[in-house]
Formats: sequence, C-alpha cells, structure tokens
Amino acid sequence: MTEKAWTFEAGDRVPKWLMRQRNCVLRFGRDAVVVESRGQYQLYPMSPMEAHDTLILAEIINQRLDSEVEHVLPIKTHITPRRMSLN
Repeated sequence: MTEKAWTFEAGDRVPKWLMRQRNCVLRFGRDAVVVESRGQYQLYPMSPMEAHDTLILAEIINQRLDSEVEHVLPIKTHITPRRMSLN
C-alpha cells in the first residue's frame, strides 16, 4: 500500500483534510510530517520532543462559543521523528 506524506513548518495551519475545526484555528506548533497509511494519519515531529510538548496548537476565535475539532481519519501522534527511507 502506498503512503502519502506531507511536511509542515511550525506556524502552518492544519489542513481541513486532516482535522476539521469550528470556532478555532489549528496550527502546527513545530515542524512536522504527516503520513497517511492504512486508513489513518500518523503525525511525527521533525525533531525529538517530550511527551508534554505540543505538536498542534488551537487558537479560539470567539471565547463565548464552543469550539470543536474532529479528526477526518484516526490519528496517531509520535514524539520521535520519523525515520526517512532512502528508497
């Protein structure tokens, strides 16, 4: 099965094909790689991070309204960078 991969820089907006959001703006908090494989997304940082560090940040637009975030596919988040293949 073919994998698809995208890279994002810290500060880039999280695309709606990854996570739908209402009343908030989602941004990557650090450089990241998103890999789609076997019906799920895998999120990897480009540099090692601690378990308490944040990969995605949410900025609420209107504090008086509820905000919602919905995964389009299941997401598994990693704290170690993805090993890149040279193939």
